Amino acid sequence: MDVSGLEAFIQIAEFGSFRRAAEAMRLSQTALSHRIRKLEEDVGVTLFQRTTRSLSLTRAGQEFFPEARDTLFRLSTLYENLKRQGRQAQQKVSVGCLGSLGEHFLPGVLREFRQRYPQVSITVFDEPAAALRERVSSGEAQFALTILGAQLWTQKSRALFEEDFVAAVPIGHPLAERAELNWADLVGYPLARVATTTSHGFMLSESLGTFGERLDWAYEVQRVNMAVCFVANGIAVTVLPRLAIASVPGIRILPITAPQIRRTVGIIARDGVSLPRPALNLQRMLLHAISRHSKGASNDPPAQTSGRDAGTTTVNSSLSSE
Repeated sequence: MDVSGLEAFIQIAEFGSFRRAAEAMRLSQTALSHRIRKLEEDVGVTLFQRTTRSLSLTRAGQEFFPEARDTLFRLSTLYENLKRQGRQAQQKVSVGCLGSLGEHFLPGVLREFRQRYPQVSITVFDEPAAALRERVSSGEAQFALTILGAQLWTQKSRALFEEDFVAAVPIGHPLAERAELNWADLVGYPLARVATTTSHGFMLSESLGTFGERLDWAYEVQRVNMAVCFVANGIAVTVLPRLAIASVPGIRILPITAPQIRRTVGIIARDGVSLPRPALNLQRMLLHAISRHSKGASNDPPAQTSGRDAGTTTVNSSLSSE
């Protein structure tokens, strides 16, 4: 459809003059005449009856005019609505993040992002890994920071670092003075675990296999924070990824060896879908923060003296793509 010709036709019909229509459209009369001539050639009928002194619509032009005007109005409205949607999309970012990772990385990143882009609103989905994969697949989350595992064919992923599972024990616990533990050291002590329906619990259960049956899983909880609360109050020991354990007074963090269990953390997004500029900027800032964490973690001492220490997370400082 010749939209420019359609617009020219409507302007001439409404003004009843080539000269005034050309002025309104900021075109030369020659350019305007060219548009009308092209439109008439395309549709195969004459739309205007011209003489040196008068200008009028032909019968075909009279029939065409109201329909053309309505069509152009609807097209213009649709176009403006699309532009408005585009502007609104550019002012929103949606990101998914495991709660344990979000608590560690997001506050500083989001603070900096809002300082740079105060007009952009941010939605954060702090949910389990399975829910985050669904959010990304549906487009509700533009990308997510999560555990990498079985990957959906509609998604792409980028591995960022590996993180050890560690033991959190109460200060004053018999194991608290140890420099490190092995899994056998935990036998005989009440443990709190996160349910196996979560990514943490499932990975731990799968990695331990039948040895897990020797451990006293006295408590099962649904959320990491509750397991950490049990440790802080001296009623249990728990095993979690290092970043999942917040800096809580009264907790000692110890590495566990033989075997060493790790999870891979990375970013997932929809395959073949480009991120809008605000989401891309947020992702880059998040990657930069993780890179800084990686460099800092690689210089940390091998053991901690309290929950506020940096930790023994094994981190791959280079960002790589899967």
